[in-house]
Amino acid sequence: MYALRSLSKLVWGANEGAETFKLASGVLYEERPGAKVARKCIYKDSELCIRKTSTPYQYQLVAIRALEEGEDLSDSLDDERSFLIGIELKFTPTTFEGAHGFRWNDVGESTYEFIADESVTKSVREAFAMAVARCAWERKHRREYTEADAGEVKEIMDRAEDEELERLLDSVKLDDADIEAAVGPMSPVKPRPVDPEVAAAAAAPIAPPTFDLPTEPAEMADGEITVSALGELYMFDAPSGEFVQVAKEVALTVVEVGKYEYYMNVASNDRSFTSQVIEPEMNAVFNHDHGSLIWNYFDQNRAYSFSMVTVDAKHYEALHQGMTRAAYETLNQESWNKATVASQDYILDAYEEDVDMLPEPEMWASDEEDEEYEEEEEVEEEDDEEEDEEEDEESDKDEDEESDEDEIDKIFNRAPGSQGVKTSREVETESESESESESESESEDESEGESGAESGAGADTGSGAAKNSKLAVGYKHGRSFVVRGSRIGVFRHTDGDEIVFDTSINHVDDTRGREFTPSTMMLHEQDSALVLQDAQRPNELFKMDLEYGKVVEEWRVHEDVPTVAVAPTTKYAQMTGDRTLVGLSHNMLYRIDPRLRDNMIVQDQQQAYVTKSHFTTAAATESGAVAVGSAKGEIRLFDRLGVRAKTVLPALGEPILGIDVTSDGRYVVATCKTYLLLVDTKLPDDANGRTGFMKAFPQAQKPAPKRLQLKPEHVVYMGAPISFTPAKFNQAPDAQGSEKTIVTSTGPFVVTWNLRRVLGTGRGDAYHIKQYQDTVVADNFRFGQDRSIVVTLPNDVQSVKRSQLAKPTRESLMIRSSGSLL
Repeated sequence: MYALRSLSKLVWGANEGAETFKLASGVLYEERPGAKVARKCIYKDSELCIRKTSTPYQYQLVAIRALEEGEDLSDSLDDERSFLIGIELKFTPTTFEGAHGFRWNDVGESTYEFIADESVTKSVREAFAMAVARCAWERKHRREYTEADAGEVKEIMDRAEDEELERLLDSVKLDDADIEAAVGPMSPVKPRPVDPEVAAAAAAPIAPPTFDLPTEPAEMADGEITVSALGELYMFDAPSGEFVQVAKEVALTVVEVGKYEYYMNVASNDRSFTSQVIEPEMNAVFNHDHGSLIWNYFDQNRAYSFSMVTVDAKHYEALHQGMTRAAYETLNQESWNKATVASQDYILDAYEEDVDMLPEPEMWASDEEDEEYEEEEEVEEEDDEEEDEEEDEESDKDEDEESDEDEIDKIFNRAPGSQGVKTSREVETESESESESESESESEDESEGESGAESGAGADTGSGAAKNSKLAVGYKHGRSFVVRGSRIGVFRHTDGDEIVFDTSINHVDDTRGREFTPSTMMLHEQDSALVLQDAQRPNELFKMDLEYGKVVEEWRVHEDVPTVAVAPTTKYAQMTGDRTLVGLSHNMLYRIDPRLRDNMIVQDQQQAYVTKSHFTTAAATESGAVAVGSAKGEIRLFDRLGVRAKTVLPALGEPILGIDVTSDGRYVVATCKTYLLLVDTKLPDDANGRTGFMKAFPQAQKPAPKRLQLKPEHVVYMGAPISFTPAKFNQAPDAQGSEKTIVTSTGPFVVTWNLRRVLGTGRGDAYHIKQYQDTVVADNFRFGQDRSIVVTLPNDVQSVKRSQLAKPTRESLMIRSSGSLL
């Protein structure tokens, strides 16, 4: 007893409070036997403490990630891991690479290690271990200690994994002061008498949580059962933000109801839970380490997220492979057995969380540098807000002075004088724009650091149904362009990263005066022109001269080759005078040269495939290598035009809606409806650092794709299936390092991923998000940086600072519309 109290004084000092004691610095690991990464770092900088719960005699062992500068604990969903302390924890000392720490088991059969910093002394570690043992004893016996024997406590820690642990704990008693000293600062412990009523309530059985399950299916899909797995079923409870158990044992079966048509049934002995088509909207996520599947289910009323934890590894592997096979055959309408073994492994990896982490480029700045940069942004935002107020006052005065001149222009239906792209501004449209901008600025939804302007592109003549649909961000003159029906709105970027309406190009007509709505739009020739497409005339392209604001050339690319997409010949070709383009048909990749007559396809720079490849989208690197996506889900990497692809990455089955590539070709991001696919193209063990654009991957060494997707439980808050817009990297032509951020949107949400953090942590669900009052139809970073994002809504165009996007929380994700049921 005296030894323990002496140790307490040695550790904390005679005059220091209990709240000062904790294992203040260390690294938290998770051991994952059988996983691709057997030892995973959870928190690289964390602390370990003991937290007293509201239930008598129950304590938690809590690992807390150290907050980075500028972060708020309330914004994060995964900043701590807690474990109920009991004899089953098997808390023991351990070492790793010469460093000391502790090892324990979780109830889910995972094993964790906390490796303390070298500044944590041996005496502190010993005192902490004895305090944990005392917490376990209290939980088992539900009473306080009256005396202690340090020798027996030490013996318990040395033999925590022995079957005699329970018998040894019966004789262990510690002094109250020792356990109080081990409790962390988040909930300091003070001895107090226990209310008999509280103790009785704690001892009583805990009532199961109540929540709304989806309506039981009227009937379950019937057919050939291809997969069957047993496990526990959980459902995400939105109010509490946790998964709760709904059935201790369920059977999940995959049923083939027709050729390449599959359903997933989930049922217990008591009731049926779901019977749903296997499709992308399920947003399925497999986790090898937890042996679990998480997915979404939608009925007419709301969204749900279920999780099934399989009974063992055998059931998990059967479920993972069977579900992946069913999804592949459903989407590709062909047998899984037709895919090569290497392709099957690639697809299985893509459908599973926690594949091997992709390496991080060496040239990227450190976390500290990036955080300092973000902190500077916050200061700039405050300055910008003050400037905004001054500009608003000045603009009010200008509007009064110009009102008389504008009224004359309106009467004679004439436009103000031309200034670059300012060719046909309509006063009526501008007035509506100003009115709607004012109402937007008064909205509670508009956040600090965000600016907006009604598009001003107007509606189709005689119709008010046209909405904004396409966005092109320019590098020159700080202009961006938005398609709205047969009009194009022109917007100006300010020095404060805001965006304001400038003018509109009305009545997009071809050279014969036929009006059309551009289906695609691309800036060209140093932003002096727009290349437009009309979906009704796929064999033609149209060049609009932005100085005059009208189409000046029509290019009939090829009589027999419809062009489904165009792209710049290099990543930053729009900054040059290059007149050529990259073109795609369903089965051909080619260079378009408008200077050629009749057939504008350059004959020695085309590559055609005999079978329909269903190409959909393309993007080029700075050197001119091209990545091409297809409706089948394949990704082809070409080192140049006119040759076959060096690399073909297998199709997952979902159509690729958009594709982008970093300047150096290292990373490709492909957009599917419910997820993004991030691929590291660097060849493994290549001495020259080549990528899959330059040389084919070895057959058995296809890159492990990383799926970037929203967590199914977050989709519950959002209330609707995911449908991503084409994702883009930020553009950095003059930057020292590579692109660092990815932006996309789904419904009313803009979403960004920090590329460095994705690669550094292996987590595809580490994203930031911002909600708008309407659907986001297009988005992209302002050219040359990633501080601000241009966001196009059906009737509005706004600029939002990236720092205004928040970590996903219940508050940031809940649908704000009046029709929300969440």
